[in-house]
Amino acid sequence: MNEDVSASFIDKTDWRITLHRKLEACVDAEGTRYYKNRVKSLISAYSAHYPGWDAKTELDQFIKIKEIEYNNTLDEWLEENQSKGKWHKYHFEKHLEYMFHHEIFEHIKNNCAKKRMLLWGSKPIPGGTQMTYSE
Repeated sequence: MNEDVSASFIDKTDWRITLHRKLEACVDAEGTRYYKNRVKSLISAYSAHYPGWDAKTELDQFIKIKEIEYNNTLDEWLEENQSKGKWHKYHFEKHLEYMFHHEIFEHIKNNCAKKRMLLWGSKPIPGGTQMTYSE
């Protein structure tokens, strides 16, 4: 008897590949003007309600805390450096923005490692065929 067994769409979709690509894109863009957008893309790919873990809510809370922290840092610095030129203020603000996004990237990377989402491999699914990756 030839019984054709197929897995659901969710079983065949491996988000780890997407997370790997987004994390690699962030690493490749470190120090460039594209870094902020790459981190935003990583946030979008990472934010989901996984079984037993609400990554979206956890990340949103982390981002809110960091936004408050960095806004306070900027406000304090601007208060102490009122006589600085606008370009100096602009560059300091850009530096803080870069550091803010870098902390988000590190948080996501470390959470993925803790949750073992960065491990390659897949469990065999009876029937069906392995989808190939092509870029």
